[in-house]
Amino acid sequence: DKGPMAGFFCWSNQTDGTKNADGPAPDGEEYFALTLFFAAERWGNGEGIFNYTEEARAILRTAIHGPCKMWDEKYHHIRFVPNCPFTDPSYHIPAFYEVFAERADAADREFWKEAAEASRKYLVKSTHPETGLAAEYADDEGKPLPREKHGTFFSDAYRVAANIAIDAMWCGKNKELSGIANKIICYFDGKTADELKDYLVDGTPLSKNARHPVGLIATIAEAAIAISETGNRAAAERAVKRLWETPMRKGRRRYYDNCLYFFAILALSGHYNKY
Repeated sequence: DKGPMAGFFCWSNQTDGTKNADGPAPDGEEYFALTLFFAAERWGNGEGIFNYTEEARAILRTAIHGPCKMWDEKYHHIRFVPNCPFTDPSYHIPAFYEVFAERADAADREFWKEAAEASRKYLVKSTHPETGLAAEYADDEGKPLPREKHGTFFSDAYRVAANIAIDAMWCGKNKELSGIANKIICYFDGKTADELKDYLVDGTPLSKNARHPVGLIATIAEAAIAISETGNRAAAERAVKRLWETPMRKGRRRYYDNCLYFFAILALSGHYNKY
């Protein structure tokens, strides 16, 4: 409510509401804005904070015009955090930006249309040409940051496959993105949860087991939505079956795994709707 981050949400709080950090995680803002636009379509707008459309527009207005910008003006790429010099491939959700291009402030709609196309191109640049894997953090040319600075295929990066799937559902299949989805499915074909690791984007396995194996299994399966008729349909079916046979996670790391699990089941069952 004040300072350079006014209008954004702190990304982490304690259970009593005390802030763990003052800054936002921009993937949160894009989900909040989308959800508010959908709320307006489903239930209509009310007054004050229940004017869902205006609340969504305010978030996006601050994101691209505020003192701490969430989107780079030159590249139209979302930032990992506001004003930082790099991005996170898993934050790029072109299907969301198409919605913003229809419903944000009229003066900003062209920006969001350009952001959607820029993110589709970026997903191609930032994924490995053989494995389809992306790094957690990468520069605006798609090059992973150094390994010690999250330049590996780790938990955030799992969502790239899911974002490609949603783009196919809402906006139609894109040949290059469909190819990425197929590569991801084929790379992980036959791997069990216990075999999943952290990886370099070229597929080189690292020493640690995947922190969120259930979430990874979920997003690989979700990628099946995006593959083309020339993709490996048998591998895609195996990926979906593997998810269906995987139980939800229990224990302290269940939050991220089970959110990705829920989104994948929602999408694969045809209920990840654009309102």
